[in-house]
Amino acid sequence: MKILAIGLLLPFLTLQVEAAQSECWASNSKLSKKFKCCEKSKVKETNEYGEWGDENGTCAIKKKAYNIVPEFSNIPEFEISQPKLPDNYCWTLYANANDGNKYPCCKNSKAKMQAFEMDGFLGVENNSYCGIKGYHALWNDREKFVKTKNQWNNFKSKWDKNYKSNFERISVFVGEDESKLNFGWYSTSNSKPKIRFGSKKDLSDAKDFTGTNSYYKTLNGKKYYSNKVTVTGLKRKSTYYYRRNLNGKWEETIRFNTYDPNNFQFIFVGDPQIGGSHDRLSVADPYHVLTREEGTRNDAFNWNMTIYKSFEKTGKPSVLLSAGDQVDTECFSGTTEEDYSQEIQYSAFLLPDLLKTIPSATTVGNHEALNKNYRNHYNTPNSHIPLEPEIAPGYSYFFKYNNVLVVVLETNYSFCDDFKAVFKKAFLKYPNTDWRVAMFHHDIYGNGSFHSQDEYIINKLRPCLTELLSYYKFDLVINGHDHIFSASKFVSYKKGNKYSLSNIQKGKVNKNAKGTFYITANCSTGSKLFGFINQDFDYNYNFSQTYTSAFGVLDFQKSNGKVKLTVNYYEVDTLRQIDGPYIFEKPEKCWASSLGFPCCQSSKVVFRTDSNGSWSLENDEWCGIIEEDIPIDNSPIVSKVEVPKPDTVS
Repeated sequence: MKILAIGLLLPFLTLQVEAAQSECWASNSKLSKKFKCCEKSKVKETNEYGEWGDENGTCAIKKKAYNIVPEFSNIPEFEISQPKLPDNYCWTLYANANDGNKYPCCKNSKAKMQAFEMDGFLGVENNSYCGIKGYHALWNDREKFVKTKNQWNNFKSKWDKNYKSNFERISVFVGEDESKLNFGWYSTSNSKPKIRFGSKKDLSDAKDFTGTNSYYKTLNGKKYYSNKVTVTGLKRKSTYYYRRNLNGKWEETIRFNTYDPNNFQFIFVGDPQIGGSHDRLSVADPYHVLTREEGTRNDAFNWNMTIYKSFEKTGKPSVLLSAGDQVDTECFSGTTEEDYSQEIQYSAFLLPDLLKTIPSATTVGNHEALNKNYRNHYNTPNSHIPLEPEIAPGYSYFFKYNNVLVVVLETNYSFCDDFKAVFKKAFLKYPNTDWRVAMFHHDIYGNGSFHSQDEYIINKLRPCLTELLSYYKFDLVINGHDHIFSASKFVSYKKGNKYSLSNIQKGKVNKNAKGTFYITANCSTGSKLFGFINQDFDYNYNFSQTYTSAFGVLDFQKSNGKVKLTVNYYEVDTLRQIDGPYIFEKPEKCWASSLGFPCCQSSKVVFRTDSNGSWSLENDEWCGIIEEDIPIDNSPIVSKVEVPKPDTVS
């Protein structure tokens, strides 16, 4: 549980909360004269005390509230059942605090809130934290919500009896491009993996696609094999049906749709982190912290809800993007118990039936970084073998979907030379997409209190990736890791491992934007929800913490020679808009398509030029030559990194 503190009394990050908003800082400071706070004035002057304006004399500009306790009154979806507790109930006697302490209760019944964490509020007495009496949990405890109580009770029974120990769930993953699908799953036999795929419901026209099967591990006495199959030949705006052959038996048939390549949507999420609710106090029993299994069950329900509500909002999404930490158990000790716990969490992530109907693309978070479960569950396309292949839990990879290039990076262990190789291979294979999107776990332009200013992120990842993302002209980056939401201004690389900024406008069309837009996605299950550093960062455009689960939508459109991308962010329970729209528009790269002609796939020989552009011939047909926005460089990446040799000492 991350503690969010205000004031300078204790060694925690300085974070302002709602309790401090009602007081004007200038009337309670050490200034020789007390000042009122401004109502509307803009900043006229700044000094070591703060910002100042002028309203019939000098007034103080109110300071931003970086961390605010949310208000959920009069929202039906957030009607909650409060536990019946004695007046002297003190949550800090039962909750495991992030720093390992169990703080005493505040003796003063009217103690002011000075900090908060997921299970309640903290005051300060005798220069030390104390627990404010009462139950004030902020985490996404499904037990407390009245509206979903029946569904939750039904789910608990099914989870315990049928769901949690099924480690053979199928992963439907993106292929190299939109014409392909990659499937992955565990099995308990070495039978040949097959996917039967066709356009008729009875699969009478189907083709059987076979793949690879390899022994992975034995867990609790049961052997598990990793299976991977690729299906090819998918067309847009079509309906297909498929079924899997698992352990020699054909399963039920699944319907799969593809949609308009000129009008389609991606869902994106941050940190499902299923299982992260362990050690929280629940309404069901405020004297008992949840076990890891109980936390996983809670988050499994919330993850199902996130998926179903995101489908409800979008209607027909084409791809799901998840920015890492799909699971919570990190397997630090490498024990069988940890491995089993993590596999239950993978089972929960793959549980929603709707995830069998669209491809997903996930990245490796730090919670997946200590074993190879990730790479054995998922079948990643265009996978990059890193400089240290033996310790990498998964791969950096890339894919094209319609007119979008997506590059997914493994940022736990990879070197900058790995990233250079991935970007270069992706660009050389798909140089002419209208949009370029990157996704990796660590947020390099965020302001979360937990990780955003880590040395590894600021001094290693940010300089390398900012330069690469700028050079290859990426439009959007999706990150996670900090369990908050933030949106940046447009960021470009500046010599000396620095960055420059351009303004962004929300709710208006940003035409031909210069720079990359970075989003840090919040925890999509609400299992862990944290706060912000009490500091303004020049790259931040907006940030928020609703203390609810959330998801985002990328809406891609193409018409009349122009392409448009709209980014919105929504709350799961209510589908309220948290942020957006951020709208980006630019000319379509394949300019010839608006004239009824294709663009050249490989030919660069100019046969004629007119006011539209240069023309060539392919397959005895005129085609438009796309102007390169980045010089083509086919020279290989030569790494000078000296990879440490394995320790040979026994």
